[in-house]
Formats: sequence, structure tokens, C-alpha cells
Amino acid sequence: MTRNDDLVSIIIPAYNATATLARCLQSVSGQTYPHFEAILVNDGSTDNTRAIAEDWAARDCRIHVLNKENGGVGAARNSALEIARGEWITFVDADDYLEPNFLERLLTGDRRDLSVIGYHTVGEHEIPEQSYPETVATDSKSIKTLLESHLTDMTFLCPWGKLFRASIIKSLGLRFNTDMRIGEDVVFVWSYIARCSSIALKPGQCYNYHTAPADFKYAVDEETAIMTINRIFEPLDALAAKNGMNPEKARNHILNYYIWLYKLYVKRSYGKKDTGRMASFFYQPLILGYFKRNKWKSKDKAAVYLLLKLHLTGLLYKLIKLYY
Repeated sequence: MTRNDDLVSIIIPAYNATATLARCLQSVSGQTYPHFEAILVNDGSTDNTRAIAEDWAARDCRIHVLNKENGGVGAARNSALEIARGEWITFVDADDYLEPNFLERLLTGDRRDLSVIGYHTVGEHEIPEQSYPETVATDSKSIKTLLESHLTDMTFLCPWGKLFRASIIKSLGLRFNTDMRIGEDVVFVWSYIARCSSIALKPGQCYNYHTAPADFKYAVDEETAIMTINRIFEPLDALAAKNGMNPEKARNHILNYYIWLYKLYVKRSYGKKDTGRMASFFYQPLILGYFKRNKWKSKDKAAVYLLLKLHLTGLLYKLIKLYY
């Protein structure tokens, strides 16, 4: 059964979201679980986002609009966290939308520190969808098993598609790191999970995740890539220590992703004169060790490791320019 006395704070950061915001807010307003507040943070939009948000706030008294200067999605979410009143927190991106029973599904049954539900993808560049069987983990052993299986799922890398217990966020003073250009989502979620004593996976695909064609907007230089990897590894190490989990799968996932983003940066921004700079990235022990451990998993990784072993970084540069 679903109790109707727990207030949920739905946090929605929005920047220039004219094309999708009405759909998002309509899905929020139409939730079958009625006891929520929606905090729409207009992050300095220059389009019609504010007008759309205020129109919906006039229609539904549960929707509140917070207007602020542009500061990025992390700062927008933090602004909402400062004023959220709910016992539970969930995040929705302005280009995504919810099924009517999203909150009801997450709140059905016993309350856990973290509840996670599957998602359906919509958009031009659809990624694999996710659904879960009903699963509850309430001890270190079962949490370890769950995390080793699912920690690298999209739903465990992003703040949406789940319910956080507000008291844990408050006790940790947990906020999104506004110094990070990318990866702050993972740090927030994994830092929270490191303090969880119970996790529930809920059946259904009740979150609709909008995807767009891949581009270079997330490409990162070598300094940003290494900094982001190390910051994400901090809560991962805490998770591993608390639950005795093997972090290798998650470490490889993070390394693979940020190395790929760095390759995109090389393709977009580097010239031949930067080959030495590129080499210094790949020869860092953290990166070289990744290719050495995983060289047998794909032809791409084997080729990169061989070129690094033979010090043929000029050829590696050419391959990145050609294929990425």
C-alpha cells in the first residue's frame, strides 16, 4: 500500500527548455500520488522557460518557480535543495517526463533509503532502456550484490528515476559539486549510496529519459578527465569499503567513459603539436594501467595498449583523429 502522508519534493532544473518543459510539468502535475511539491528552478533562461513555468505554477499550486542567474545544473539543483520541504527528494530533468504512477510506484511498500525505478528512452539517439525486478537489499551482503550488478546502470549514475531520503541528504550536507563541469551527478548519487542502509529496485519503466544525438559537448581535456575520474573514485572507494564490494567493474566503466570523452577532445581540439601532451595523458599510471588490464577485451583497447607499449603515440594520435 502507498501512504499518502509523505511529502515528496520534485526538483526540476531548467535552462532554455521551451520545447519540452510543458510536457515535463504536465507529467508532474498528473501524478497519481498527490502529496508533492515541485520546485522548478529557472536557471537564467533566455527563452520562454520562465513564462511556461509560471503558467503551470498558476494552474497547480504544488508547482513553485525559483528564478536565478545562470549557474549550471548543479547550482540549480542545489538552490532547490536549500528550500525543499519533502521527506523525500526526486529529480526530473526538464526535457524528460514521468508516467502518471512514477511517484506511486516508488512509494509503494516499505520505505527504503534509496528507491530506484527503470526508464524508457525517447528521442533521436536512444540508448538501452532499463527495467528491474522487485528487489530489496537491507543488509551489507545484499547491498554488495545489488551494487556489483547495477552500480554502472544509467539509473545509478544520474539523480533522476529514484527517491532519496531527505534526512540523509541533510545529515551529509550533500550538494552537487559546482566546480565540476561533468560527473557531479555520479559523485552526488554514489556519495549518497555510501550512506544507505537499504536499497529497493522497483518494477516498471516510469521515467521517460530524453536522449539527443551524440556530439562533442561533453568532450574533456586531460586535466578535467583525470580530476573527474579521481573525484568519482572517492565515493566509489567509500562504497567498496562499506559493503565489501569489488569496485573493478565500476572503475573500468568510469575510466572507459572519460577516456572516450578525452579522445573526442583530442579529435576536436588537438593538432600535431599536441601529440606529446596527449601522450602524457595516456602514460599516466591510471590510464596506462586501464589499457594493460583490459587489452584482451576489445581490439580497440588492444591496439591502444600495443601502440603505447611501442611508444607509437604519433600513430595513436592519427587513429584517434581518423576514427573518433
